[in-house]
Amino acid sequence: MGKHLIPGEQCASCLEGLIEATIKGSGLEAEAEQALRSEIEALTREGLAQGLAPAHIATRFFDLTRERSGVHDPFTAKKEADFLAAQEAVAKLGPQPDDFSALARVAILGNAIDHFFLADTGRLWEEGGGLELGRDDLARAEVHLRPGASVVILADNCGEQSFDRLLVEHLENRGCAVSYVVKNGPAQNDLTLADLAAQNEAHGLGEVLDWSPAAVGLDPEGLPPNLDGLLAGADLVIAKGMGHYETLAVAGGMLASGSAPWPLLLLFLAKCATIAQSVGASKGQGVALYLPAA
Repeated sequence: MGKHLIPGEQCASCLEGLIEATIKGSGLEAEAEQALRSEIEALTREGLAQGLAPAHIATRFFDLTRERSGVHDPFTAKKEADFLAAQEAVAKLGPQPDDFSALARVAILGNAIDHFFLADTGRLWEEGGGLELGRDDLARAEVHLRPGASVVILADNCGEQSFDRLLVEHLENRGCAVSYVVKNGPAQNDLTLADLAAQNEAHGLGEVLDWSPAAVGLDPEGLPPNLDGLLAGADLVIAKGMGHYETLAVAGGMLASGSAPWPLLLLFLAKCATIAQSVGASKGQGVALYLPAA
């Protein structure tokens, strides 16, 4: 279903906002900035015409921006702001039930922190572990969480680790071994090991590994050997964010086949109507989509 919807009619307008945010952090002079904008717009039109997932298109223009500007990470300022916003938001949540269903919802809440704007984020913080889900497969995923289970979390945006930490603590208290995988280089505002170290935020996340390539989401056809082996040995893989949904479930064909190479739980907020429709949810709802191992 999702394969036929993504990219959709709204994808171009969403990418436009991301393009401007990327160019803003490039530090280029006006003439060079406009030249870069023209290149990115052409690249984006070509990608959409080819039916590429927006996440893959975004990776292409992030790489182009670094090449043209020499700026290693155009999202540095946003990342710093997001770390602070997340810390403040988690502090407002208050105590949460110590159960997988509630704390997975809290982890989904953290997915509100990126370039997409949701007008009702205040309502989301208030819902906490009671967040409404448009798709709820949490019970199907929870059966894998036995003592000694290996759980791999594919992290998403800077700031989300403050929400994820509550879920990691719960998993470890159940006897699970948790690996928290971040990017090995800048990709939009996604977490890297350097980001966590700079903010002293690497604690309480299990074993933190920077094994995910510097790209939006994760291309299942281009997994580094170390990450490939880690995922192959996992009892449950938890992938956060729409980028992972687009690249693994949609572009990677897992949604169409109804299965994944490993038990996979995708946690994200459906921030646009196209993504929401592809999983039978409404825009702004949380999504917990489980795909069993093939």
